[in-house]
Amino acid sequence: MEETIKMLDEGWDFLQHRGWISFVLSVLLGVVLTLVVSRVFRMVHRKGHYPEQVLGLLRKVAMGVLWALVTIQALHAVGVDLLGVLGAAGVVGVAVGFASQTALSNLISGVFLISERSIKLGDYIRVNGQEGKVEEVNLLSVSLRQLDNSLVRVPCELMIKNPVVNVTHEHKRRCDYALGVDYSSDLKQVRQVILQVAAADELILKEPAPVVTFADFGDCSLDLKVGVWCRNEDYVEVRYRFAHALLAAFGREGINIPFPVRQVLLQEQKEASEVKG
Repeated sequence: MEETIKMLDEGWDFLQHRGWISFVLSVLLGVVLTLVVSRVFRMVHRKGHYPEQVLGLLRKVAMGVLWALVTIQALHAVGVDLLGVLGAAGVVGVAVGFASQTALSNLISGVFLISERSIKLGDYIRVNGQEGKVEEVNLLSVSLRQLDNSLVRVPCELMIKNPVVNVTHEHKRRCDYALGVDYSSDLKQVRQVILQVAAADELILKEPAPVVTFADFGDCSLDLKVGVWCRNEDYVEVRYRFAHALLAAFGREGINIPFPVRQVLLQEQKEASEVKG
């Protein structure tokens, strides 16, 4: 028993002398502080004073700084030469810096993007030929969830350099249709039918009012532009059901939607026509 106690005392003295006790205590302190910081950010998020993407970024920065300090303290406790490590890291950092100009550009762009607050988590955006729901906003990139459930990463530099269309920035959205009717149609009747169909759908908003405008005299139709307003969450449903209801109403009212007609002449027919001519 005495030998066991003596061995434990010697082991404790060895660990304490080498700094491993301080190392373990530093790591444990880091874990505790991590839990505290996470809880603080969750409380701030519940109060809703700041956008979620800003809080997410601040949380990552706070965690990075916290664990950097914990690591420095822990390494110092076990006698690691921090000056030598930092010197080597500085040399490596210079080399990496020259090779990561694109990353630095994305980093600066990410700071501007987050500070502008032009997009937030859950928005549906289009940028540089890509579109989807914003899932994550980081300093280097923005992650978009596309309609087929694939995830696309868009560098922040592209978000700054290219126009960004935020489809769901407002609570209302308009469904636009390009519509053509026969030249024999009564435009007044066509407009009245379209407005009646829109008024009968409870998902279509009464304010702003639906829009029916004349666009052009087409090759085989009178071209109209139709727009109806709905809530963002009803857009897909309204776009389908309004088109379905519109086709049914046109069929009942005898309003024809023409299709392009092309006359194709075979070579023999063309030559015969020329001879007869």
